Amino acid sequence: MTSEHPEVRRILQAIIEDTRAGVPILLKRRERYGGVLGDFRVQFEGEDDLLHLSITRVDGGRVSHEEAQRIADLFFRGVPKGLIYSRPAEYSVHYYIAQDLFVDYLEGDSHGGEIRSAGEHR
Repeated sequence: MTSEHPEVRRILQAIIEDTRAGVPILLKRRERYGGVLGDFRVQFEGEDDLLHLSITRVDGGRVSHEEAQRIADLFFRGVPKGLIYSRPAEYSVHYYIAQDLFVDYLEGDSHGGEIRSAGEHR
């Protein structure tokens, strides 16, 4: 699985569009900001100016930090690791990043961003 996976791109595109439009990334719209990637469920949610990514197993089992990191890397490719805070737990791993900064990286406004909004050329 790569960051080009359609579900990864769909979720990232929703975050870009809604952040730029000033729409909060809310858990009540979980279908828009989350999905299933193999054995894992990913879910983004905005918390004030932070964006929170939660990774759990679909079967409810334990998640190792290494497993979760492989999934998180699909979303955070190109973002310096020092800008992301991770908090592993037994059945989930959580990641936090400044929402505007994350979107800047996705759109290429910061060093290394690769994903751009639909139809945007620079």
